[in-house]
Amino acid sequence: MDNQISNTYHEIISKATDDAQWYVDNQVWMKRLSKSIRLGSIVLFALGGLIPMIHSLLLENEFPVNIVNLGYISIAAAGTLLLLDKFFGFSSGWIRFITTHLEMKRKIVEFEMRWKIETFGKNLDEISEEEGKVLLSMLADFISQINDIKYQETNAWVSEFQSNLAELQRSVHQKSESSSPGNIKVSLVNTGPFDKLKIRLDNNLGMADVKGPGYLFRDVKPGYHQVTLLAESSSRGSNQEFTAVAHVEAGKLAEVLIDLGGGEV
Repeated sequence: MDNQISNTYHEIISKATDDAQWYVDNQVWMKRLSKSIRLGSIVLFALGGLIPMIHSLLLENEFPVNIVNLGYISIAAAGTLLLLDKFFGFSSGWIRFITTHLEMKRKIVEFEMRWKIETFGKNLDEISEEEGKVLLSMLADFISQINDIKYQETNAWVSEFQSNLAELQRSVHQKSESSSPGNIKVSLVNTGPFDKLKIRLDNNLGMADVKGPGYLFRDVKPGYHQVTLLAESSSRGSNQEFTAVAHVEAGKLAEVLIDLGGGEV
């Protein structure tokens, strides 16, 4: 009984120690990635704020190239790094591995002390079968506690990954919805004095002929757009330009009314 219990004890302690050490060994690359990403994002955010200031204060009149946009790119890159860290869980994984290692080491130390207390003054060669069962039951409980810690860490990783994946899918869906094109319906009134109408959207060079009391712009990006109408009157020998602003929401129809008798509406 002595050899059996002692061997089992040492095997279990060795296995638990190896499991705890595994989390230490495998957190190293997470730690390096997390620190690199955090440092990179801090530097990029700082550059994003400094570049426009440097350009406006020192380089605006001397440097032929506008570098202000590099600041926006720098900020966007910093945000991308943080999103990558959040989605792949480098920082959270590093912290999770450290806390798991500490919890397992705490359990090991506590169990070793309990084992010494339980076996203090006992000759394991002469313990009864019932006492042996008590010691083996302690070992079984300890194994269960170590496994529970590993399961909790794994479940935390799964929950975090699923949550990040669902958040990413929601973000992609919302981005897709917010960027889906809409339409602009332009209604015209008091067109009688004019015999030729042309229309364009924003600063497009080409103008489309208007054949009826209105015009429909399809697949327009969300946002504010300027509608320009050029009305020609051969009887008056003059042209008039009318403008209106349309606010297009994603996937919706924006309506604009232009009164050629009273100007812009």
